Amino acid sequence: AQVVGAAALSPPPPQPPPSPPPQLRPSRERKPLDGQEVHIPRGARRWWPDESIPRVTEALREDVHTSVSRQPPRNDFSSWQMPFSPMLRSGRRNPICALGECGDPTCPSYRPKRPEVREAVEKFVLEKCVSYFSSDNPLDTYASIGCGLLAQDWILLEKLRRVGLLPARAIFVELRTARPVIKCEGAELPRAGGGINLRQTGFMGHLGPEFAFSAHVTFNHPTAESTLFEFCNDNGADTIFVRVGGPGALGRLNFGICVEDQCYSLPVEDCWTPGNETHKFLFTCGGTGVLRIYLDGETIATASARPPNALVRSTLLVGQPAPTAENPRGSATYSGSAFRGLVSKIQVWDHEVDWLCTESMFTCEVDRAYSQMSQWFSGECAIWTFGTLAAYAAVAKSDPRFAADLLVKIDVHDELDGYDDFVCEALGPRGLSLVLGGPGTSWCRQGGGWCRVDNSCDILDRAEEKTKMPWALLGRSQGSPTDTSLLRAPRPLAGSLPHTGLAGDASTDILHCSGAAQRGSS
Repeated sequence: AQVVGAAALSPPPPQPPPSPPPQLRPSRERKPLDGQEVHIPRGARRWWPDESIPRVTEALREDVHTSVSRQPPRNDFSSWQMPFSPMLRSGRRNPICALGECGDPTCPSYRPKRPEVREAVEKFVLEKCVSYFSSDNPLDTYASIGCGLLAQDWILLEKLRRVGLLPARAIFVELRTARPVIKCEGAELPRAGGGINLRQTGFMGHLGPEFAFSAHVTFNHPTAESTLFEFCNDNGADTIFVRVGGPGALGRLNFGICVEDQCYSLPVEDCWTPGNETHKFLFTCGGTGVLRIYLDGETIATASARPPNALVRSTLLVGQPAPTAENPRGSATYSGSAFRGLVSKIQVWDHEVDWLCTESMFTCEVDRAYSQMSQWFSGECAIWTFGTLAAYAAVAKSDPRFAADLLVKIDVHDELDGYDDFVCEALGPRGLSLVLGGPGTSWCRQGGGWCRVDNSCDILDRAEEKTKMPWALLGRSQGSPTDTSLLRAPRPLAGSLPHTGLAGDASTDILHCSGAAQRGSS
């Protein structure tokens, strides 16, 4: 008893001073922003702030932060959930009111119903960044896949600002930012002089490996097999084409690609009828070579092929095949192969798009959101967009400035062709990618290879598992369909792989790697 009492009366041992909170972390020396001298690569778009508008002040930033609600009310706007109100609590206009996120109430991370899921995702990303990035491994380039109207990315970037990790460059890969490289009203065909030569628009850019062509088409009764469009080089080399069936094959189309000495085709039957009915077609080729044909908003055919080479094609004809030595211009065969009907609203992209892009849906909402994002980070972070992941990966591979130090894919439940391959190509020398919600694998780059990253987030995992339960187990009526769009790729179990030796303590360092999980060396 005397010993215990003496110990109780003795002064406590000296304690080390507490570590500073994350928001007081010293800021690193920042890289200069991308200026006018930075060449805009193919498939990219730079969003410049309006220099006539004053930059965001600390007072305005604090006003916006205090106006952000943890659990905003449901606020549907063009199928988006808008978490930021138009007016701030101070009565000023909210400079980020056009930013939005997923508006599906059944989504496991729908913020008005489940704010704790979004908070867990944001906490997860922030902890990984604090433990992974340092002055020796800086976070200069942030990339986000399928980011929509940027609300989630704005929150993440502001949290990174508070811990001194605001990047100098933010790259957003979003299909809704895609714009066609050629637009043409079209015409009734055939006509004197043959079809429509789209080179007349002045386009001299590359097409391939991604490509898309859309048009509104009315078919007259054919007299022979004809050509809807043909883009190629001299003498029919490196061709992208669509052939239209003749009198004995009404309703047939054949979408094809010729690469060097190999040809691939995707035929489809009964997709048109002669008459006055207008059909809306979209033909696409993705970065992995997947061919798709859309009719009036629905996918009617898909096939795998070799993607076309990226090059400038000397012939861009609509309604007429390219002349060859066997089929010269002016011959009866050449004239007979002209398309008969109306081809209008022609659009061509140098990358893959979906049906909504052909109708320019959400263009105004997207433009407004990205304009507000660039204005908010004016003078601090350069804002870039790419229409597809394949286009971004190609640029990052050739220009290290665009390679991602941190790449995130949050709440994207669609399968992306070749996602893992393209992501690994887009990462910088020590880049980190994180997938939180939806299919895909998280990676970190080390040396000449890539290691899988354990990205387990318990709150998100439980929310997603709940959405996959049979409806009867959730107390709903039997017979209700299970939403299979939220199925996620399997993750490595936490702790199942040996430690990589990356910086961070045991509570935050959850990067794991093994020989079996490595993708190999480049």
